[in-house]
Amino acid sequence: MKLKYKDKTYKSYPDVLHKLYKGKPITLLTDGESNAKLVKGITEHLDVKLMHLLPHDKADVLMERPTKRTLCAFAKTAQCWKPCLNTAGRGGIIKNGETTNAIELARLRRTLFYLDDRVNFMQQLHKEIAKFVAKCKTTNKKPCIRLNGTSDIQWEYELHEGKTLFDHFPDVQFYDYTKIPTRKIDHIPNYHLTWSYSEANEKYAKLFDKVKHNKAVVFNGILPSMFKELKVIDGDKTDMRFLDEPNSVVGLKAKGKARQDTSGFVINVIQLA
Repeated sequence: MKLKYKDKTYKSYPDVLHKLYKGKPITLLTDGESNAKLVKGITEHLDVKLMHLLPHDKADVLMERPTKRTLCAFAKTAQCWKPCLNTAGRGGIIKNGETTNAIELARLRRTLFYLDDRVNFMQQLHKEIAKFVAKCKTTNKKPCIRLNGTSDIQWEYELHEGKTLFDHFPDVQFYDYTKIPTRKIDHIPNYHLTWSYSEANEKYAKLFDKVKHNKAVVFNGILPSMFKELKVIDGDKTDMRFLDEPNSVVGLKAKGKARQDTSGFVINVIQLA
C-alpha cells in the first residue's frame, strides 16, 4: 500500500518508518500542555502526562502483519474502533493529498515498541515516569499520568522488574478510561478507572448497573442532565477523572469520526428526549 507524506511517496508504512525514523529515539509520554483537554487539568497543584498508542489492531494492520494484535480487548464488542478518539484533534488532520501525518507515525512507533520489545519499552516508560516525578517534586505538584490515551491496556498486569508501575510510583495518580468491564483495581490505591459505556452490544450495555466504576458516555448533541438515573457531569471541562464525584456519568461530546457513528457507541441525545 503506497502512501504519501511530506510530498514524498513511500511503498508502505514499514518503508516510511525505515527511511525517516530508523535509529531515532522514541518518546513515550507527552506533556499535558500538548492536549487541549488535559491542559485544563493542570493547576498549581497538579501536572499531567499521557501516552498515545494506536488503538485496537491498527499497528499490525498498517504494518501489513498477519498477527492483528489488539491493544483494546473490547473494541469490537463495544464498536468503538471506528469512531475512536484516535481520529480526534490533530490525530485526524491529514493534509490534502497525503496519507498519514506525524501524529499517527509517532503513535505507530510507540505501539510497535510496546508490541515487539516489551521489556525495553517498560524500562523506558519507567525512566520517563521517574523523570516526570522528579520534575513535579521541584514544582511541588502532584504527578498524574494517563497511560491509555488511545489504547486499553490492562496495566495492572504489566510488570517492570517484578512490580507494576503503580507499585514503583505510589505517589503518582494514574487514571484511565476502559472498555473492559471486568477490570478490578480496588487493591491499587493510585489507579482510577472510568468505564466507557456503549449500546452497540446489548449484553455489554446491560453491564451498566453492574460495573462499579464511574461511567463515561459519548453523546451526540447537548449533554443531558441525567442518564439512567445518574447525574451527568461535563467530562470535557477537565480530563482529571479521579476528581469526579462517585456514581456519576461522565458526559463526553462526540469528536472526530465519532460524530458520524450510528453503531450505538455514541448516544443520540435527541432520542433520549
